[in-house]
Amino acid sequence: MNSWDLELSLLQKDGYDINKIGDKVPKYKEIKLLGYEKPISRGELLLAGQSNIEITKIIVIHPFEYNNEQLVKIGDDTYQVVIHYKLSNEEIELKLKSKKGLS
Repeated sequence: MNSWDLELSLLQKDGYDINKIGDKVPKYKEIKLLGYEKPISRGELLLAGQSNIEITKIIVIHPFEYNNEQLVKIGDDTYQVVIHYKLSNEEIELKLKSKKGLS
């Protein structure tokens, strides 16, 4: 049995701001929830590498909480969802890679 004690936020686009030079910058609202982290197996890393996919973290959440958000925040770090995969009616797996430039 896994422990659902990983606090994370799904980042959902919530309009735009204008930065100092006039560019539109997306705003995000945080949807806080709990999940758990799965270890990344060697086989998983090998398959990802062969497909030119970088995976730095795998987390599991409830599918009814996920609405195809592309960014996940865990602590102070932001990750991009590379692949999502339904494990069962109760769990969905999100494979993540580090996202630079967002905090």
